[in-house]
Amino acid sequence: MSTTPQGPGNEPSFADENALRIASESITYFDEASDTYHCTYGPPIPAVTIHDAERDILVRVEPQSRQVVGFTIPNFRAWYAEHSSEDGQFDVELPSLWLDDVSGDDE
Repeated sequence: MSTTPQGPGNEPSFADENALRIASESITYFDEASDTYHCTYGPPIPAVTIHDAERDILVRVEPQSRQVVGFTIPNFRAWYAEHSSEDGQFDVELPSLWLDDVSGDDE
């Protein structure tokens, strides 16, 4: 039994298709000199940067659609030490749409 949400006719749901597209188009980069980890979903586009205090990261949001287009983790080594699992993996789970204020004032 599959626990993956499916659309009518058992095709993948929009959320699944979007998640697969984002994963396949993600670009990640660790800047060792500044100790900063960057992840961009798809080609870079203009976006506002919002501090997500809950996850302790900076989230990039396209202001018109409110689509999350990437994130940055400053002070990555310390963040990684706190958030990675024993096997060295870490997850950053973000919504596809940012519903909070996107004014960019809290950068």
